[in-house]
Amino acid sequence: MQPHHLSQFVNQFWGNKILPTFSEFVRIPCKSPLFDAHWETNGHLEAAAHTLAEWAMAQNIPGLTTKIFKTKKRTPLLYVEIPGVTPHTVLCYGHLDKMPEAEGWHKGFGPWKPVIKNSRLYGRGTADDGYAFFSIIAAIKYLHQAKIPYSKCIILFEACEETDSRDLPYYLEHVKNRIGTVDIVLCLDTGSHDYHNLWCTTSLRGIIEGTLKVHILKAPVHSGVISGIIASTFRVIRRVLSHIEDAHTGEILLSSCYTKIPQEYKQQARAIAKILGKKIYSEFPLLGKTVKPITHRKDELLLNRSWRPTLSIIGAEGLPHIQDAGSVLRPLTALQLSLRIPPYCHPEKITRDLKKALETNPPYGATVHFQPHVSMAGWAMPKMETWLKHTLKGAAQMFFGSDPLYLGEGGSIGVIPLLQKAFPHAQFILTGASGPQSNEHGANESLYLPMAKKITCCTAYIFAKQCEHRKGS
Repeated sequence: MQPHHLSQFVNQFWGNKILPTFSEFVRIPCKSPLFDAHWETNGHLEAAAHTLAEWAMAQNIPGLTTKIFKTKKRTPLLYVEIPGVTPHTVLCYGHLDKMPEAEGWHKGFGPWKPVIKNSRLYGRGTADDGYAFFSIIAAIKYLHQAKIPYSKCIILFEACEETDSRDLPYYLEHVKNRIGTVDIVLCLDTGSHDYHNLWCTTSLRGIIEGTLKVHILKAPVHSGVISGIIASTFRVIRRVLSHIEDAHTGEILLSSCYTKIPQEYKQQARAIAKILGKKIYSEFPLLGKTVKPITHRKDELLLNRSWRPTLSIIGAEGLPHIQDAGSVLRPLTALQLSLRIPPYCHPEKITRDLKKALETNPPYGATVHFQPHVSMAGWAMPKMETWLKHTLKGAAQMFFGSDPLYLGEGGSIGVIPLLQKAFPHAQFILTGASGPQSNEHGANESLYLPMAKKITCCTAYIFAKQCEHRKGS
């Protein structure tokens, strides 16, 4: 493999072949079912799947076939199969469903409006995770054109990842025999802390999401008349939350949400903290210089994000807009809770513990109800084989000029534990092109194109080395 030739090919392929169709993909409002109640009749998810499938077929890779699996009431699954010289399959996973629009896009930008500025492609689904499909196909296209052998490649692109991948287990049972023996699971849906290194994800947190509701009145009552007699639902819900979280420290109070952090991950955090320094928190859009991180221990910040539980309030109901606020005590306050949990914890037990802690002994006899919606386990990478470590090192040195960096991530990809269970002997590579200012899930989501191109080059290198290893074993 000639690095300069590969980089040149990838740069041209992105400009001529990928960006036009990628921009078309950005325009499709294929929101995940959680955010589009009429997703099936709207047809955006299927439209996105067909857009990607048709583009893949147009690349004229020998033997490449596509199939869109779709059953009633289930989101579509895009299945791509590319034959290779060895049956040791490289299984590539990604998703085409998107998060909702969000507010705060720059003037002239928008979620469904592809814009390229300062080497970034803006729009929903760019960094999370549409680019991955194009990168994988581009990598295989280069290997074919350069006459470099590669193994059988399967691409699974689901349309329900942002809604807990609830449909993928069903489809996986149908395609498992077609997939064959999986040697590597490759997922390009995790993040990077900078654009100067190849970042490899070693763990993911799980997640519990649900709606907490507090009722105390049948109807609103003038606050001057009732306050001081009946507690407000907002005060009640604050007290209820104190059953599961220390308001001063953010510590989660449920013992089932904790696991012993393996020593190797503590060592990873210390090493990466020395490299990143203040970038661990300064990359975020903090409001002024007075905002401080939770602790001055940078390695602890990394462990907080990857191996400890944290609670976030991501939505609310029952609160009128300020301009509509009357002097009343409201009957209801509802919050959407998002609890991140470490690897090795059991989400089913945590969900039960969470519900019990929130609903037991409600203050003032209020009606308190917690309805869980999402429950995903965390994941820790199985031991990496020596040849794969050398492969990742070679890719990083060739296209980044440095060794790869390994670190746990705070996000969740619920399908990864599922794939590990389905293919217990597979090696896992989780990496990605998203990084500082990518703003996945938020306004101004963008993909830094130079990073995406480097990830594409690394993907081609990984495919080639995996085939070389298996042919020689």
